[in-house]
Amino acid sequence: MRVGVNYPWFDYGWDFGLGPDLWRGARVTPRWYDEIDQHLRHFRDLGITVVRWFILADGLTYGTGDDAPRSDRWAQETWHFDPPALSEDFLQHFRELLERFAPSGIQLLPVLIDFHFCESGFIPVERVDDADRSTLIPDAGWVKQGRAEAITNAASRMRFLDGALEPLLRVCARRAEVIYAWELINEPDWVTDGWHSNPFRRAPVSEVSMRAFLEEGSDRIRRAGFRPTVGFASARSLRRVGIASEVCQFHHYPAGSVTLDPHVVDPEIVGEFATAQTDVWPDLIGAGQSVLNRLRLADAGGYALAIPWAFRSHDRHTVWSPAVEDDLRTFVRESAGHG
Repeated sequence: MRVGVNYPWFDYGWDFGLGPDLWRGARVTPRWYDEIDQHLRHFRDLGITVVRWFILADGLTYGTGDDAPRSDRWAQETWHFDPPALSEDFLQHFRELLERFAPSGIQLLPVLIDFHFCESGFIPVERVDDADRSTLIPDAGWVKQGRAEAITNAASRMRFLDGALEPLLRVCARRAEVIYAWELINEPDWVTDGWHSNPFRRAPVSEVSMRAFLEEGSDRIRRAGFRPTVGFASARSLRRVGIASEVCQFHHYPAGSVTLDPHVVDPEIVGEFATAQTDVWPDLIGAGQSVLNRLRLADAGGYALAIPWAFRSHDRHTVWSPAVEDDLRTFVRESAGHG
């Protein structure tokens, strides 16, 4: 079994394209430019062969100024969005990422959008401190989230796939060996009606629209010569929804109640799992909740790839530490010995 890592971003929502002036200052390139080469060398030392990275994320740099989402004047929770083409800055930054990956021998698993892309929009604010007080200044022309119409409206969906996915796939064609697979959306379960674990939650995207987006996007990815995947939030969602992908993917956060069953199809990957031991795997009670034991269990289940969460995230699922890195090295050595 291969081992990957969820990077999963350097600056959420503005790793590609130019972010708000107040955030990036005088920079004209993303901040990851300064550190990615060092990080890739480190991943290679750990035995990591795949890096999962969110590209548009919540859409902050995709549609700004006049192209940004806008709220309905009568229903403020409703947002309208007419998908534009990606900016040349955005494409150049993505092109640079592939060029940095190419000599490393590590493959990239790009994630087109996060589920937050489809949630209600909001205008980010920046706190500016002076001698007497702090002032919150809205970043005019910038909107986080609010882009569900890129999926829910058939004409908008076509423009989104034409103007965003297709240009990224064309960039990838020059470095096809770098791409492990192409993920259309991270955890669509949370924003799709009928897919959420809470059956009473009103979701912004209908099942019909989400299926259309996944099917149409997957077709384009296949035609470009890559393998499509979708990052479902659980194995239950993956099995129940039944979206056909060349790479079947689910995320495993069992909270002490869900076992990691053997894989069902080939290839099948665990696209996220916690490095924090507080997210208890019931299969490992008594054996220890280490990342090493989690990797061993996934390997025994026949999975093709397991990707721990996360190198640069700070949340309740993440404890990235020297002990975690030792576990990764140990598992890779074990796998090499078995091979």
